[in-house]
Formats: sequence, C-alpha cells, structure tokens
Amino acid sequence: MQSAPAQSECPPGSEELAAMPHGWQKAWELKNVVIAGIALVGIAASLILRFGFASTPETYNWPLIATLVIGGLPLVGELAYRLARGRFGSDLLAGISIVTAAILHEYLAGVIVVLMLSGGEALEAYAVAHASSVLMALARRMPSVAHRRSDGDIKDIRVAVIGIGDSIVIYPHENCAVDGQVI
Repeated sequence: MQSAPAQSECPPGSEELAAMPHGWQKAWELKNVVIAGIALVGIAASLILRFGFASTPETYNWPLIATLVIGGLPLVGELAYRLARGRFGSDLLAGISIVTAAILHEYLAGVIVVLMLSGGEALEAYAVAHASSVLMALARRMPSVAHRRSDGDIKDIRVAVIGIGDSIVIYPHENCAVDGQVI
C-alpha cells in the first residue's frame, strides 16, 4: 500500500508556485524575509520610542500595531487558508499566539511571534534552496558514460546498461559510475 504524498504546508503549493510568473515566484519567496525585516524594524522603533524618548504606551505601541497589521495579518491569513484546506501544523499555534497577543494588547509578544514565524520560514526556505543547489551540483558530477572492459577491449557505454559482473575501467580524475568491487 502506498502512502499519500506529503502536502506542502505553505500556500500556494509547489504546483501553484510553479504556475506563477517568475517575478511573482520571487516575490512570494521573499515575502517572509520582508515580513521578518518589518518585524525587526517595528520592534526597534518601539524600543527606541519607549526607552530612548520615554514615550507613553500609546506612542511606543504604534510601531508594534502597524507591524502586526502589515506582517501579522498576511501570516494569520495564510495560516487560515491552510486550516481551511485541512493542512496545518505547529505554525497554527503561532497564528493563535499572534491573534491572542493582539486581543490582550500584548503587541510586543505578538510581533516577536511574527518575527519567529516569518524568520523561521525564511531560514527554512534558504536551507532548502541551498540543499537543492548542492544536490544539483552533485547530480551534475555523476557520470553518464562508463568504460566497460570486455575481452581485452574497452568500450564506452551508458551507465544505465552496466550489468552485474561487468568490469568497469575508471581513468584518473574520473568519478566512479557505479558501486562495485575493486579488482
């Protein structure tokens, strides 16, 4: 019995993302980086207003409220979209935390959750892209041709037709095309 493939946790899915024009794909990929940057700026502005200028809570909370609207609403909307489609995970708890912090007027806590959620997703996207590029580089190094020795002759053959018991010659600075026993 086959298991169902795991569904992507972030809308749009990989199929929908692939169907987007290239510019939109890049914008979607940078969304979490931008939201994390906005969260950092909002936190910094609030702290400067609070401790640098000894402002009132009404004043130093405005950057946090703006950050929750600009960065938190898209994240919570995205989580609601996933929930409606039956795809949710631990990020749902972050969305609940953002909404709860806003309701309780704990804006700094809400913005920190926005930063953690968007920053974590941005770092995850970076790690996946980096791992993909490393795997692609490794795949490019894989040989497609091997040198088979048969009856004293050496012939170039496709790697796909190498059989068990074939003797393969590997020249200096070449990668081995298959696993085997050194003779």
